[in-house]
Amino acid sequence: MLRSIQWKLVLMYLLVILVAMQVIGFYFIQRVNTHFLNSFQEKVSGQLLVLADVLPPYLSDNRQKNNLQNDIGFLADSFANVAGAEINIINNQQILIATSGNKNYLEQKSLQPEVTRALLGNEAETIKVDPKDEQRYLYFAIPVKEGNAVLGAVYCVAPLSSVYQTIHDITVIFYTGTAIAILLTAGLIILLSRTITNPIVEITKKAGAMARGDFDQTVTVHSDDEIGQLAEMFNELRVRLREALTENKQEKDKLAAILQHMSDGVLAIDREGSIVLANPAAARMLSAETVEELLERSLDSTIIFGEEGNTEILLTAVSEFTLEGPSGRIVQAYSVPYRGEGVEDRGAVVVLRDVTEEEHADRARRDFVANVSHEIRTPLTTIKSYIEALEDGAIESPDYSRRFLSVIHGETERMARLVSDLLQLSRLDSNRESLRTAPHVLRDLVQKACFRFTMHLQRQEVSLSFEVPSNLIVNVDADKLDQVFDNLISNAVKYTLTGGRIRVKAHRPSGKFILVQVIDTGMGIPKHDLPLIFERFYRVDKARSRAMGGTGLGLSIAKQIIEMHGGYIRIDSEEGHGTTVSFTLPASTGGV
Repeated sequence: MLRSIQWKLVLMYLLVILVAMQVIGFYFIQRVNTHFLNSFQEKVSGQLLVLADVLPPYLSDNRQKNNLQNDIGFLADSFANVAGAEINIINNQQILIATSGNKNYLEQKSLQPEVTRALLGNEAETIKVDPKDEQRYLYFAIPVKEGNAVLGAVYCVAPLSSVYQTIHDITVIFYTGTAIAILLTAGLIILLSRTITNPIVEITKKAGAMARGDFDQTVTVHSDDEIGQLAEMFNELRVRLREALTENKQEKDKLAAILQHMSDGVLAIDREGSIVLANPAAARMLSAETVEELLERSLDSTIIFGEEGNTEILLTAVSEFTLEGPSGRIVQAYSVPYRGEGVEDRGAVVVLRDVTEEEHADRARRDFVANVSHEIRTPLTTIKSYIEALEDGAIESPDYSRRFLSVIHGETERMARLVSDLLQLSRLDSNRESLRTAPHVLRDLVQKACFRFTMHLQRQEVSLSFEVPSNLIVNVDADKLDQVFDNLISNAVKYTLTGGRIRVKAHRPSGKFILVQVIDTGMGIPKHDLPLIFERFYRVDKARSRAMGGTGLGLSIAKQIIEMHGGYIRIDSEEGHGTTVSFTLPASTGGV
Protein backbone atom coordinates (compact mmCIF):
# COMPACT_ATOMS: atom_id res chain seq x y z
CA MET A 1 0.00 0.00 0.00
CA LEU A 2 2.85 2.37 0.80
CA ARG A 3 4.04 2.02 -2.80
CA SER A 4 1.08 4.17 -3.85
CA ILE A 5 1.76 7.87 -4.01
CA GLN A 6 -1.79 8.52 -2.79
CA TRP A 7 -1.23 6.71 0.50
CA LYS A 8 2.18 8.28 0.84
CA LEU A 9 0.53 11.70 0.60
CA VAL A 10 -2.20 10.69 3.07
CA LEU A 11 0.32 9.29 5.53
CA MET A 12 2.56 12.33 5.21
CA TYR A 13 -0.27 14.79 5.85
CA LEU A 14 -1.63 12.69 8.75
CA LEU A 15 1.80 12.54 10.34
CA VAL A 16 2.10 16.31 10.06
CA ILE A 17 -1.34 16.77 11.59
CA LEU A 18 -0.63 14.25 14.38
CA VAL A 19 2.63 15.96 15.28
CA ALA A 20 0.89 19.35 15.28
CA MET A 21 -2.00 18.03 17.42
CA GLN A 22 0.45 16.42 19.84
CA VAL A 23 2.27 19.71 20.30
CA ILE A 24 -0.99 21.62 20.67
CA GLY A 25 -2.43 18.95 23.00
CA PHE A 26 0.63 18.97 25.20
CA TYR A 27 0.53 22.72 25.48
CA PHE A 28 -3.24 22.72 26.05
CA ILE A 29 -3.19 20.05 28.77
CA GLN A 30 -0.35 21.78 30.52
CA ARG A 31 -2.24 25.05 30.46
CA VAL A 32 -5.47 23.41 31.67
CA ASN A 33 -3.63 21.59 34.45
CA THR A 34 -1.91 24.78 35.55
CA HIS A 35 -5.11 26.80 35.35
CA PHE A 36 -7.27 24.46 37.42
CA LEU A 37 -4.59 23.84 40.03
CA ASN A 38 -3.94 27.55 40.38
CA SER A 39 -7.65 28.28 40.60
CA PHE A 40 -8.12 25.64 43.27
CA GLN A 41 -5.10 26.87 45.20
CA GLU A 42 -6.32 30.46 44.99
CA LYS A 43 -9.75 29.38 46.26
CA VAL A 44 -8.28 27.46 49.19
CA SER A 45 -5.70 30.10 50.06
CA GLY A 46 -8.39 32.76 49.93
CA GLN A 47 -10.52 30.91 52.42
CA LEU A 48 -7.53 30.26 54.65
CA LEU A 49 -6.53 33.94 54.59
CA VAL A 50 -10.03 34.94 55.58
CA LEU A 51 -9.99 32.38 58.39
CA ALA A 52 -6.53 33.56 59.47
CA ASP A 53 -7.88 37.09 59.71
CA VAL A 54 -10.81 35.91 61.88
CA LEU A 55 -8.84 33.67 64.25
CA PRO A 56 -6.53 36.11 66.17
CA PRO A 57 -9.23 37.06 68.71
CA TYR A 58 -9.95 33.39 69.30
CA LEU A 59 -6.36 32.46 69.89
CA SER A 60 -5.68 35.14 72.51
CA ASP A 61 -5.42 34.07 76.21
CA ASN A 62 -8.19 36.21 77.64
CA ARG A 63 -11.09 34.03 76.54
CA GLN A 64 -12.50 30.90 78.18
CA LYS A 65 -11.19 27.70 76.88
CA ASN A 66 -14.55 25.96 76.34
CA ASN A 67 -16.04 28.81 74.41
CA LEU A 68 -12.80 29.06 72.45
CA GLN A 69 -12.89 25.48 71.25
CA ASN A 70 -16.54 25.62 70.33
CA ASP A 71 -16.15 28.78 68.32
CA ILE A 72 -12.94 27.70 66.62
CA GLY A 73 -14.44 24.32 65.82
CA PHE A 74 -17.47 26.01 64.28
CA LEU A 75 -15.21 28.22 62.16
CA ALA A 76 -13.16 25.21 61.00
CA ASP A 77 -16.28 23.31 59.95
CA SER A 78 -17.78 26.34 58.22
CA PHE A 79 -14.67 27.15 56.24
CA ALA A 80 -14.08 23.49 55.47
CA ASN A 81 -17.50 23.28 53.85
CA VAL A 82 -16.82 26.33 51.76
CA ALA A 83 -13.28 25.35 50.77
CA GLY A 84 -14.07 21.67 50.27
CA ALA A 85 -11.07 20.72 52.35
CA GLU A 86 -10.06 19.60 55.83
CA ILE A 87 -9.32 22.63 58.05
CA ASN A 88 -7.00 22.26 61.02
CA ILE A 89 -6.30 25.10 63.51
CA ILE A 90 -3.05 24.85 65.50
CA ASN A 91 -1.96 27.15 68.30
CA ASN A 92 1.52 28.51 68.70
CA GLN A 93 2.38 25.46 70.78
CA GLN A 94 1.86 23.33 67.69
CA ILE A 95 -1.24 21.75 69.39
CA LEU A 96 -4.26 20.94 67.23
CA ILE A 97 -7.10 22.85 68.88
CA ALA A 98 -9.77 22.52 66.17
CA THR A 99 -10.35 20.40 63.04
CA SER A 100 -13.07 19.69 60.53
CA GLY A 101 -11.73 16.20 60.20
CA ASN A 102 -11.05 13.47 62.75
CA LYS A 103 -11.72 14.85 66.26
CA ASN A 104 -9.54 12.16 67.81
CA TYR A 105 -6.45 14.13 66.87
CA LEU A 106 -7.47 17.19 68.99
CA GLU A 107 -5.04 18.30 71.62
CA GLN A 108 -2.31 16.42 69.84
CA LYS A 109 0.80 17.97 68.57
CA SER A 110 0.92 18.57 64.81
CA LEU A 111 4.31 17.80 63.37
CA GLN A 112 3.69 18.45 59.64
CA PRO A 113 6.53 20.40 58.03
CA GLU A 114 4.02 22.87 56.58
CA VAL A 115 2.75 23.65 60.11
CA THR A 116 6.24 24.14 61.36
CA ARG A 117 6.99 26.64 58.59
CA ALA A 118 3.70 28.45 59.18
CA LEU A 119 4.44 28.84 62.91
CA LEU A 120 7.70 30.41 61.85
CA GLY A 121 5.70 33.07 60.04
CA ASN A 122 5.82 31.68 56.47
CA GLU A 123 3.16 30.25 54.20
CA ALA A 124 3.75 26.65 53.18
CA GLU A 125 2.18 24.88 50.22
CA THR A 126 2.82 21.31 49.01
CA ILE A 127 1.08 18.80 46.69
CA LYS A 128 1.68 15.20 47.73
CA VAL A 129 0.36 11.74 46.99
CA ASP A 130 -1.18 10.04 50.01
CA PRO A 131 0.22 6.48 50.15
CA LYS A 132 -2.99 5.22 51.74
CA ASP A 133 -5.34 5.97 48.85
CA GLU A 134 -2.75 7.10 46.28
CA GLN A 135 -4.61 10.38 45.80
CA ARG A 136 -3.05 13.77 45.41
CA TYR A 137 -3.68 16.34 48.13
CA LEU A 138 -2.90 20.01 48.56
CA TYR A 139 -1.24 20.71 51.90
CA PHE A 140 -1.46 24.43 52.69
CA ALA A 141 -0.51 26.21 55.91
CA ILE A 142 -0.55 29.92 56.77
CA PRO A 143 0.34 31.65 60.03
CA VAL A 144 -2.23 33.41 62.19
CA LYS A 145 -0.72 36.69 63.35
CA GLU A 146 -1.59 39.51 65.55
CA GLY A 147 0.85 42.20 64.74
CA ASN A 148 4.17 40.54 64.44
CA ALA A 149 3.30 37.79 66.90
CA VAL A 150 2.40 34.39 65.52
CA LEU A 151 -0.62 33.09 67.46
CA GLY A 152 -0.96 29.84 65.54
CA ALA A 153 -1.51 28.40 62.12
CA VAL A 154 -4.30 27.27 59.80
CA TYR A 155 -3.46 23.98 58.12
CA CYS A 156 -5.52 22.76 55.21
CA VAL A 157 -5.57 19.34 53.56
CA ALA A 158 -7.53 19.62 50.26
CA PRO A 159 -8.09 16.58 47.97
CA LEU A 160 -7.23 17.29 44.30
CA SER A 161 -9.21 14.38 42.84
CA SER A 162 -12.02 16.62 41.63
CA VAL A 163 -9.53 18.96 40.00
CA TYR A 164 -7.68 16.15 38.27
CA GLN A 165 -10.95 14.51 37.29
CA THR A 166 -11.98 17.76 35.65
CA ILE A 167 -8.64 17.95 33.89
CA HIS A 168 -9.02 14.33 32.80
CA ASP A 169 -12.50 14.97 31.45
CA ILE A 170 -11.29 17.99 29.54
CA THR A 171 -8.35 15.95 28.19
CA VAL A 172 -10.66 13.15 27.01
CA ILE A 173 -12.92 15.69 25.33
CA PHE A 174 -9.92 17.31 23.68
CA TYR A 175 -8.43 14.08 22.35
CA THR A 176 -11.84 12.80 21.28
CA GLY A 177 -12.33 15.97 19.29
CA THR A 178 -8.83 15.66 17.97
CA ALA A 179 -9.44 12.07 16.82
CA ILE A 180 -12.69 13.06 15.11
CA ALA A 181 -10.92 15.98 13.47
CA ILE A 182 -8.10 13.69 12.31
CA LEU A 183 -10.58 11.20 10.84
CA LEU A 184 -12.42 13.96 9.01
CA THR A 185 -9.13 15.44 7.88
CA ALA A 186 -7.94 12.02 6.69
CA GLY A 187 -11.09 11.64 4.62
CA LEU A 188 -10.58 15.08 3.12
CA ILE A 189 -6.90 14.32 2.47
CA ILE A 190 -7.83 11.07 0.70
CA LEU A 191 -10.33 12.91 -1.47
CA LEU A 192 -7.90 15.72 -2.20
CA SER A 193 -5.00 13.33 -2.84
CA ARG A 194 -7.08 11.49 -5.41
CA THR A 195 -7.31 14.68 -7.44
CA ILE A 196 -3.51 14.50 -7.65
CA THR A 197 -2.91 10.77 -7.77
CA ASN A 198 -5.77 9.65 -10.04
CA PRO A 199 -4.38 11.52 -13.08
CA ILE A 200 -0.90 10.20 -12.26
CA VAL A 201 -2.27 6.64 -11.93
CA GLU A 202 -4.09 7.07 -15.23
CA ILE A 203 -0.93 8.35 -16.92
CA THR A 204 1.03 5.41 -15.45
CA LYS A 205 -1.48 2.87 -16.78
CA LYS A 206 -1.55 4.51 -20.19
CA ALA A 207 2.26 4.64 -20.26
CA GLY A 208 2.36 0.91 -19.43
CA ALA A 209 -0.05 0.19 -22.28
CA MET A 210 2.15 2.26 -24.61
CA ALA A 211 5.20 0.31 -23.44
CA ARG A 212 3.37 -2.84 -24.54
CA GLY A 213 2.82 -1.35 -27.99
CA ASP A 214 -0.71 0.07 -27.65
CA PHE A 215 -0.51 3.70 -28.73
CA ASP A 216 -4.28 4.28 -28.86
CA GLN A 217 -4.14 5.79 -25.39
CA THR A 218 -5.34 9.27 -24.42
CA VAL A 219 -5.17 10.80 -20.94
CA THR A 220 -8.16 12.92 -19.85
CA VAL A 221 -7.15 16.47 -18.86
CA HIS A 222 -9.05 17.39 -15.68
CA SER A 223 -7.45 20.74 -14.82
CA ASP A 224 -5.11 23.47 -15.96
CA ASP A 225 -2.57 22.96 -13.19
CA GLU A 226 0.72 21.08 -13.37
CA ILE A 227 -1.07 17.70 -13.44
CA GLY A 228 -3.22 18.88 -16.35
CA GLN A 229 -0.12 20.14 -18.16
CA LEU A 230 1.52 16.76 -17.57
CA ALA A 231 -1.53 15.03 -19.12
CA GLU A 232 -1.38 17.36 -22.15
CA MET A 233 2.34 16.71 -22.57
CA PHE A 234 1.67 12.94 -22.32
CA ASN A 235 -0.94 13.12 -25.08
CA GLU A 236 1.42 15.14 -27.27
CA LEU A 237 4.24 12.72 -26.50
CA ARG A 238 1.98 9.81 -27.50
CA VAL A 239 1.25 11.43 -30.86
CA ARG A 240 4.91 12.26 -31.50
CA LEU A 241 6.08 8.81 -30.38
CA ARG A 242 3.50 7.07 -32.53
CA GLU A 243 4.54 9.13 -35.55
CA ALA A 244 8.21 8.39 -34.86
CA LEU A 245 7.60 4.68 -34.43
CA THR A 246 5.41 4.56 -37.53
CA GLU A 247 8.10 6.32 -39.52
CA ASN A 248 10.74 4.03 -38.02
CA LYS A 249 8.64 0.96 -38.89
CA GLN A 250 8.17 2.21 -42.45
CA GLU A 251 11.90 2.73 -42.80
CA LYS A 252 12.54 -0.67 -41.25
CA ASP A 253 10.05 -2.31 -43.63
CA LYS A 254 11.69 -0.53 -46.57
CA LEU A 255 15.10 -1.71 -45.45
CA ALA A 256 13.79 -5.25 -44.88
CA ALA A 257 12.17 -5.26 -48.34
CA ILE A 258 15.37 -4.00 -49.92
CA LEU A 259 17.47 -6.59 -48.10
CA GLN A 260 14.93 -9.31 -48.89
CA HIS A 261 14.85 -8.74 -52.61
CA MET A 262 18.26 -7.34 -53.47
CA SER A 263 20.47 -9.64 -55.50
CA ASP A 264 23.59 -8.79 -53.50
CA GLY A 265 24.15 -10.47 -50.15
CA VAL A 266 24.41 -8.36 -47.01
CA LEU A 267 26.01 -9.48 -43.74
CA ALA A 268 26.55 -7.66 -40.46
CA ILE A 269 29.12 -9.11 -38.06
CA ASP A 270 30.03 -8.19 -34.50
CA ARG A 271 33.50 -7.83 -33.03
CA GLU A 272 33.68 -11.59 -32.42
CA GLY A 273 33.05 -12.35 -36.08
CA SER A 274 29.56 -13.74 -35.45
CA ILE A 275 26.91 -13.01 -38.07
CA VAL A 276 24.15 -10.87 -36.53
CA LEU A 277 22.28 -9.86 -39.71
CA ALA A 278 21.88 -11.49 -43.11
CA ASN A 279 19.53 -11.40 -46.09
CA PRO A 280 18.32 -14.34 -48.22
CA ALA A 281 20.78 -13.54 -51.01
CA ALA A 282 23.68 -13.93 -48.57
CA ALA A 283 22.22 -17.23 -47.36
CA ARG A 284 22.04 -18.52 -50.94
CA MET A 285 25.59 -17.43 -51.73
CA LEU A 286 26.95 -19.07 -48.58
CA SER A 287 25.01 -22.36 -49.03
CA ALA A 288 22.68 -21.89 -46.04
CA GLU A 289 19.13 -23.17 -46.34
CA THR A 290 17.68 -20.28 -44.31
CA VAL A 291 18.80 -16.95 -42.93
CA GLU A 292 18.34 -18.30 -39.39
CA GLU A 293 20.80 -21.10 -40.14
CA LEU A 294 23.32 -18.55 -41.37
CA LEU A 295 22.92 -16.45 -38.21
CA GLU A 296 24.03 -19.41 -36.12
CA ARG A 297 27.44 -19.45 -37.80
CA SER A 298 30.55 -17.34 -37.54
CA LEU A 299 32.01 -15.63 -40.59
CA ASP A 300 35.24 -17.65 -40.45
CA SER A 301 33.31 -20.94 -40.58
CA THR A 302 31.09 -19.72 -43.42
CA ILE A 303 33.48 -18.28 -45.98
CA ILE A 304 37.07 -19.07 -46.89
CA PHE A 305 39.32 -16.03 -46.86
CA GLY A 306 42.22 -15.81 -49.20
CA GLU A 307 45.56 -14.34 -48.29
CA GLU A 308 44.15 -10.85 -48.79
CA GLY A 309 41.46 -10.83 -46.09
CA ASN A 310 40.40 -11.95 -42.63
CA THR A 311 37.81 -10.99 -40.04
CA GLU A 312 40.08 -8.53 -38.21
CA ILE A 313 40.67 -6.55 -41.42
CA LEU A 314 36.90 -6.25 -41.89
CA LEU A 315 36.56 -4.64 -38.44
CA THR A 316 39.34 -2.08 -38.87
CA ALA A 317 39.21 -0.71 -42.41
CA VAL A 318 37.23 -0.54 -45.62
CA SER A 319 38.08 -3.68 -47.56
CA GLU A 320 37.44 -5.13 -51.00
CA PHE A 321 38.48 -8.63 -51.85
CA THR A 322 37.42 -11.84 -53.59
CA LEU A 323 36.65 -14.99 -51.66
CA GLU A 324 35.28 -18.45 -52.27
CA GLY A 325 32.15 -19.72 -50.57
CA PRO A 326 31.69 -23.33 -49.44
CA SER A 327 29.85 -24.17 -52.69
CA GLY A 328 32.75 -22.99 -54.81
CA ARG A 329 30.98 -19.79 -55.86
CA ILE A 330 33.20 -16.79 -56.47
CA VAL A 331 32.05 -13.82 -54.36
CA GLN A 332 33.23 -10.25 -54.44
CA ALA A 333 33.11 -8.79 -50.92
CA TYR A 334 33.00 -5.13 -49.87
CA SER A 335 33.21 -4.42 -46.14
CA VAL A 336 32.79 -1.22 -44.13
CA PRO A 337 33.49 -1.24 -40.37
CA TYR A 338 31.19 0.53 -37.95
CA ARG A 339 31.71 1.57 -34.34
CA GLY A 340 29.17 2.17 -31.59
CA GLU A 341 29.66 4.13 -28.40
CA GLY A 342 31.81 1.41 -26.86
CA VAL A 343 34.38 -1.11 -28.03
CA GLU A 344 31.83 -3.90 -27.63
CA ASP A 345 29.63 -2.29 -30.31
CA ARG A 346 32.32 -2.64 -32.98
CA GLY A 347 31.41 -4.59 -36.12
CA ALA A 348 31.31 -4.49 -39.90
CA VAL A 349 28.83 -4.58 -42.77
CA VAL A 350 29.82 -6.89 -45.62
CA VAL A 351 28.20 -6.71 -49.06
CA LEU A 352 28.60 -9.88 -51.13
CA ARG A 353 28.25 -9.94 -54.89
CA ASP A 354 28.21 -13.25 -56.75
CA VAL A 355 30.59 -12.82 -59.67
CA THR A 356 30.80 -16.52 -60.54
CA GLU A 357 29.01 -16.08 -63.87
CA GLU A 358 31.03 -12.99 -64.67
CA GLU A 359 34.26 -14.83 -63.86
CA HIS A 360 33.15 -17.76 -65.99
CA ALA A 361 32.18 -15.42 -68.81
CA ASP A 362 35.51 -13.62 -68.53
CA ARG A 363 37.30 -16.95 -68.48
CA ALA A 364 35.27 -18.07 -71.48
CA ARG A 365 36.24 -14.89 -73.33
CA ARG A 366 39.89 -15.48 -72.52
CA ASP A 367 39.60 -19.11 -73.60
CA PHE A 368 37.75 -18.04 -76.73
CA VAL A 369 40.49 -15.59 -77.69
CA ALA A 370 43.13 -18.22 -76.96
CA ASN A 371 41.27 -20.84 -79.01
CA VAL A 372 40.72 -18.48 -81.91
CA SER A 373 44.40 -17.53 -81.85
CA HIS A 374 45.36 -21.19 -81.76
CA GLU A 375 42.94 -22.19 -84.51
CA ILE A 376 44.21 -19.42 -86.77
CA ARG A 377 47.88 -19.86 -85.91
CA THR A 378 47.86 -23.57 -86.78
CA PRO A 379 46.83 -23.23 -90.46
CA LEU A 380 48.93 -20.08 -90.82
CA THR A 381 51.97 -21.97 -89.56
CA THR A 382 51.25 -24.77 -92.02
CA ILE A 383 50.77 -22.32 -94.90
CA LYS A 384 53.95 -20.47 -93.98
CA SER A 385 55.97 -23.68 -93.83
CA TYR A 386 54.81 -24.88 -97.24
CA ILE A 387 55.36 -21.46 -98.84
CA GLU A 388 58.89 -21.40 -97.44
CA ALA A 389 59.44 -24.89 -98.89
CA LEU A 390 58.21 -23.71 -102.27
CA GLU A 391 60.50 -20.70 -102.09
CA ASP A 392 63.42 -22.96 -101.21
CA GLY A 393 63.05 -24.82 -104.55
CA ALA A 394 60.16 -27.24 -104.12
CA ILE A 395 58.27 -25.20 -106.70
CA GLU A 396 60.65 -26.61 -109.33
CA SER A 397 59.22 -30.10 -108.73
CA PRO A 398 55.74 -30.47 -110.25
CA ASP A 399 54.75 -33.27 -107.88
CA TYR A 400 55.84 -31.39 -104.72
CA SER A 401 54.47 -28.07 -105.87
CA ARG A 402 51.00 -29.54 -106.61
CA ARG A 403 50.95 -31.40 -103.30
CA PHE A 404 52.12 -28.33 -101.33
CA LEU A 405 49.62 -26.05 -103.06
CA SER A 406 46.85 -28.53 -102.25
CA VAL A 407 47.76 -28.39 -98.54
CA ILE A 408 47.89 -24.58 -98.66
CA HIS A 409 44.47 -24.54 -100.35
CA GLY A 410 43.02 -26.87 -97.69
CA GLU A 411 44.36 -24.78 -94.82
CA THR A 412 43.07 -21.65 -96.49
CA GLU A 413 39.60 -23.19 -96.81
CA ARG A 414 39.77 -24.20 -93.15
CA MET A 415 40.63 -20.61 -92.16
CA ALA A 416 37.80 -19.32 -94.31
CA ARG A 417 35.31 -21.67 -92.62
CA LEU A 418 36.62 -20.63 -89.22
CA VAL A 419 36.28 -16.94 -89.98
CA SER A 420 32.82 -17.51 -91.44
CA ASP A 421 31.69 -19.41 -88.34
CA LEU A 422 33.15 -16.71 -86.06
CA LEU A 423 31.35 -13.96 -87.95
CA GLN A 424 28.08 -15.86 -87.76
CA LEU A 425 28.51 -16.43 -83.98
CA SER A 426 29.24 -12.74 -83.55
CA ARG A 427 26.06 -11.84 -85.40
CA LEU A 428 24.06 -14.33 -83.33
CA ASP A 429 25.52 -13.03 -80.05
CA SER A 430 24.76 -9.41 -80.92
CA ASN A 431 21.25 -10.25 -82.21
CA ARG A 432 22.21 -8.88 -85.63
CA GLU A 433 21.21 -12.17 -87.28
CA SER A 434 17.48 -12.09 -88.04
CA LEU A 435 15.23 -15.00 -89.00
CA ARG A 436 13.22 -15.11 -92.22
CA THR A 437 10.74 -17.76 -91.22
CA ALA A 438 8.19 -19.36 -93.51
CA PRO A 439 6.26 -22.66 -93.58
CA HIS A 440 8.33 -25.51 -95.03
CA VAL A 441 7.83 -29.24 -95.46
CA LEU A 442 10.31 -30.73 -93.02
CA ARG A 443 10.83 -33.85 -95.18
CA ASP A 444 12.05 -31.71 -98.12
CA LEU A 445 14.56 -29.87 -95.90
CA VAL A 446 15.90 -33.10 -94.43
CA GLN A 447 16.14 -34.77 -97.87
CA LYS A 448 18.04 -31.82 -99.28
CA ALA A 449 20.55 -31.83 -96.40
CA CYS A 450 21.09 -35.59 -96.62
CA PHE A 451 21.69 -35.48 -100.38
CA ARG A 452 24.75 -33.26 -99.91
CA PHE A 453 26.54 -36.02 -97.96
CA THR A 454 26.03 -38.78 -100.57
CA MET A 455 29.67 -38.82 -101.74
CA HIS A 456 31.10 -38.75 -98.17
CA LEU A 457 28.80 -41.56 -97.10
CA GLN A 458 29.82 -43.72 -100.04
CA ARG A 459 33.52 -43.15 -99.34
CA GLN A 460 33.14 -44.08 -95.64
CA GLU A 461 30.64 -46.86 -96.35
CA VAL A 462 28.13 -45.35 -93.90
CA SER A 463 24.39 -45.54 -94.49
CA LEU A 464 22.07 -42.54 -94.01
CA SER A 465 18.28 -42.78 -93.85
CA PHE A 466 15.50 -40.47 -92.74
CA GLU A 467 12.07 -41.19 -91.32
CA VAL A 468 10.17 -37.94 -91.65
CA PRO A 469 6.42 -37.90 -92.39
CA SER A 470 5.52 -35.71 -95.37
CA ASN A 471 2.76 -33.94 -93.41
CA LEU A 472 5.10 -32.24 -90.93
CA ILE A 473 5.19 -28.49 -91.68
CA VAL A 474 7.65 -26.31 -89.77
CA ASN A 475 7.78 -22.53 -89.55
CA VAL A 476 11.53 -21.91 -89.83
CA ASP A 477 14.27 -20.03 -91.62
CA ALA A 478 15.22 -22.65 -94.22
CA ASP A 479 18.80 -21.45 -94.68
CA LYS A 480 19.48 -21.42 -90.91
CA LEU A 481 17.89 -24.85 -90.42
CA ASP A 482 19.91 -26.20 -93.36
CA GLN A 483 23.04 -25.06 -91.54
CA VAL A 484 21.88 -26.93 -88.40
CA PHE A 485 21.32 -30.12 -90.39
CA ASP A 486 24.67 -29.65 -92.11
CA ASN A 487 26.54 -29.36 -88.77
CA LEU A 488 24.74 -32.25 -87.09
CA ILE A 489 24.93 -34.69 -90.05
CA SER A 490 28.54 -33.68 -90.70
CA ASN A 491 29.47 -34.55 -87.09
CA ALA A 492 27.61 -37.84 -87.33
CA VAL A 493 29.50 -38.72 -90.52
CA LYS A 494 32.88 -37.76 -89.01
CA TYR A 495 32.49 -39.89 -85.88
CA THR A 496 30.74 -42.94 -87.38
CA LEU A 497 33.07 -45.74 -88.40
CA THR A 498 32.85 -47.80 -91.61
CA GLY A 499 29.68 -49.85 -91.74
CA GLY A 500 27.89 -47.52 -89.35
CA ARG A 501 24.41 -46.11 -89.67
CA ILE A 502 22.91 -42.61 -89.41
CA ARG A 503 19.16 -41.92 -89.13
CA VAL A 504 17.16 -38.70 -89.13
CA LYS A 505 13.75 -39.05 -87.46
CA ALA A 506 10.95 -36.60 -86.79
CA HIS A 507 7.50 -36.69 -85.19
CA ARG A 508 5.04 -34.33 -83.59
CA PRO A 509 4.74 -34.98 -79.83
CA SER A 510 2.55 -31.87 -79.27
CA GLY A 511 0.57 -29.39 -81.28
CA LYS A 512 3.19 -26.62 -81.04
CA PHE A 513 6.51 -28.36 -81.66
CA ILE A 514 8.06 -31.01 -83.85
CA LEU A 515 10.83 -33.19 -82.41
CA VAL A 516 13.75 -33.96 -84.76
CA GLN A 517 16.47 -36.52 -83.92
CA VAL A 518 19.82 -37.26 -85.61
CA ILE A 519 20.92 -40.75 -84.47
CA ASP A 520 24.25 -42.38 -85.28
CA THR A 521 26.06 -45.55 -84.28
CA GLY A 522 29.42 -43.82 -83.98
CA MET A 523 32.04 -43.81 -81.22
CA GLY A 524 29.86 -41.80 -78.79
CA ILE A 525 30.83 -39.10 -76.34
CA PRO A 526 32.29 -39.69 -72.86
CA LYS A 527 29.90 -38.79 -70.04
CA HIS A 528 32.20 -36.13 -68.57
CA ASP A 529 32.32 -34.30 -71.91
CA LEU A 530 28.54 -33.98 -72.37
CA PRO A 531 28.04 -30.83 -70.19
CA LEU A 532 30.71 -28.99 -72.24
CA ILE A 533 29.75 -30.21 -75.69
CA PHE A 534 28.04 -26.97 -76.76
CA GLU A 535 30.91 -24.69 -75.67
CA ARG A 536 32.83 -22.97 -78.41
CA PHE A 537 35.96 -24.69 -79.71
CA TYR A 538 35.28 -27.68 -77.47
CA ARG A 539 36.21 -30.98 -79.14
CA VAL A 540 35.96 -34.44 -77.69
CA ASP A 541 38.70 -35.75 -80.06
CA LYS A 542 40.69 -32.66 -80.99
CA ALA A 543 43.15 -34.39 -83.34
CA ARG A 544 40.42 -36.22 -85.30
CA SER A 545 38.29 -33.06 -85.48
CA ARG A 546 41.09 -30.92 -86.85
CA ALA A 547 42.14 -33.62 -89.27
CA MET A 548 38.61 -33.71 -90.68
CA GLY A 549 38.35 -29.93 -90.96
CA GLY A 550 36.19 -29.17 -87.94
CA THR A 551 36.26 -25.72 -86.32
CA GLY A 552 34.68 -26.66 -83.00
CA LEU A 553 31.94 -24.07 -83.48
CA GLY A 554 29.27 -26.11 -85.29
CA LEU A 555 27.30 -27.25 -82.22
CA SER A 556 27.43 -23.76 -80.69
CA ILE A 557 25.98 -22.29 -83.89
CA ALA A 558 23.35 -25.02 -84.12
CA LYS A 559 22.29 -24.45 -80.50
CA GLN A 560 21.85 -20.70 -80.99
CA ILE A 561 19.89 -21.17 -84.22
CA ILE A 562 17.50 -23.67 -82.58
CA GLU A 563 17.03 -21.35 -79.57
CA MET A 564 16.32 -18.44 -81.94
CA HIS A 565 13.43 -20.54 -83.29
CA GLY A 566 12.12 -20.98 -79.72
CA GLY A 567 13.20 -24.61 -79.41
CA TYR A 568 15.77 -26.55 -77.41
CA ILE A 569 18.54 -28.95 -78.31
CA ARG A 570 20.11 -31.75 -76.28
CA ILE A 571 22.59 -34.58 -76.81
CA ASP A 572 22.31 -38.10 -75.36
CA SER A 573 25.31 -40.30 -75.83
CA GLU A 574 27.19 -43.25 -74.39
CA GLU A 575 30.78 -43.88 -75.27
CA GLY A 576 31.02 -46.69 -77.82
CA HIS A 577 27.26 -46.85 -78.42
CA GLY A 578 26.52 -43.85 -80.62
CA THR A 579 24.95 -40.42 -80.13
CA THR A 580 21.45 -38.98 -80.40
CA VAL A 581 20.96 -35.26 -81.01
CA SER A 582 17.38 -34.10 -80.32
CA PHE A 583 15.96 -30.66 -81.03
CA THR A 584 12.54 -29.09 -81.43
CA LEU A 585 11.16 -26.84 -84.16
CA PRO A 586 7.98 -24.74 -84.17
CA ALA A 587 5.13 -26.39 -86.06
CA SER A 588 3.32 -24.33 -88.68
CA THR A 589 -0.41 -23.81 -88.19
CA GLY A 590 -1.06 -23.34 -91.91
CA GLY A 591 -0.03 -24.97 -95.16
CA VAL A 592 3.03 -24.42 -97.30
